[in-house]
Amino acid sequence: MEHIFAELISTATIAIAAFGIAGCFMQRKHLTVTRSFAAFLAAVVVNNIPEALNRAFQNMQVEIAPPVDVLLWLPSALCLAPLFWIYVYRVTSTDGRGPKHMYRHLALPYVAFVAGTVALVSPASLWTEIMPDDSLAAFGWWTVLLVVVALLQLAVYPQMAIYLFLIVRRLTRYRLMLRDIYASTEQHELRWIYVIGVTGALYWLVQALVLLMAFDPDQSRVPLAFVVLGGLASLCLVATTVLWGLRQTPPLMPESEVVSMHSPPNEPTGDKYEKSALSEEASARIARKLRNAMEVDNLHRDPNLSLWALARHIGASPNYISQTLNEAMGENFFDFVNGYRIADAMTRLSTTDETVLAITYDVGFNARSSFYNAFKRVTGQTPTGYRKTLSLRDGMDDLEPELREV
Repeated sequence: MEHIFAELISTATIAIAAFGIAGCFMQRKHLTVTRSFAAFLAAVVVNNIPEALNRAFQNMQVEIAPPVDVLLWLPSALCLAPLFWIYVYRVTSTDGRGPKHMYRHLALPYVAFVAGTVALVSPASLWTEIMPDDSLAAFGWWTVLLVVVALLQLAVYPQMAIYLFLIVRRLTRYRLMLRDIYASTEQHELRWIYVIGVTGALYWLVQALVLLMAFDPDQSRVPLAFVVLGGLASLCLVATTVLWGLRQTPPLMPESEVVSMHSPPNEPTGDKYEKSALSEEASARIARKLRNAMEVDNLHRDPNLSLWALARHIGASPNYISQTLNEAMGENFFDFVNGYRIADAMTRLSTTDETVLAITYDVGFNARSSFYNAFKRVTGQTPTGYRKTLSLRDGMDDLEPELREV
């Protein structure tokens, strides 16, 4: 029963991943990012082929099926985590480049591919002797090969945990980088990757339990519930990744027409303005233009305001604007714009009868929760509480003449 279920899950996973690959190659923008995503999905397809063709492999001669399974499953399993990490790195970068020394991340898959290839071209008699009773009856280089394959299979689990940690750390850094470019970051925060991480952690846990049970001599077979849970987790993981991955554009990479006018801000590495040619006089001039854009032109009321849009408006480089904000004004782009939004909201709360929700959108916030969090962080009060405080104060001011007469 579990074999049939596993085959169905693997076949469905292959179909979804293949659809995602086709979608990647239909896109014409951000090719390095989409190709990285396609490479990850291709590894998913290869990884599920042995399970999807399980019965076909069983009908093969015994000396053919095991090395084919090792050659397909093991390298692809070791590719999944690093390829997804490379995709996340590229989608959260400012130029679409991957991590440095990328070949290091694929070292284990290379070793697994070589081991699988050696197993495939090995004499058939070796598999005939070993596979029926799963014993290490062989000796010499063949024993070494089997030990290497076993160690690589075990390496899948710690590798996945390490890359989950790297992805979370990368996303934490990415959220800070968003604040240098966007005044509203909610729609760019890649929360779907956190969902992928949680689902991946669940899948990792189930597979680790299955592996532990496999080493238990008292456990004759893995419970069907674990097979079902692991299969569904894998299917949900791939489906969610394809659904959101095809819709994802790199938020830190500007559109092509913006690139032609201004270079995108660089990722922070050490002193990121060390080689900047921006003078103090030019920085002061940019600071005046920035304040004028908010106080006179009210650009902060644009909910989609970005560093690139502001750069076009005042005619300055995004790098110079970012440097001016960080060094001369002591703020990032997010705090600078939202400071004007909060000031605008405070004025409206004290001078108009508009609802809090109407004020939220009028001053540039695109979500009520974001407005409440930002307002409380600046004033220590909620917008409703702030308005009530003003009403009480006005009431006391009205009573002051009467109190003086008494």
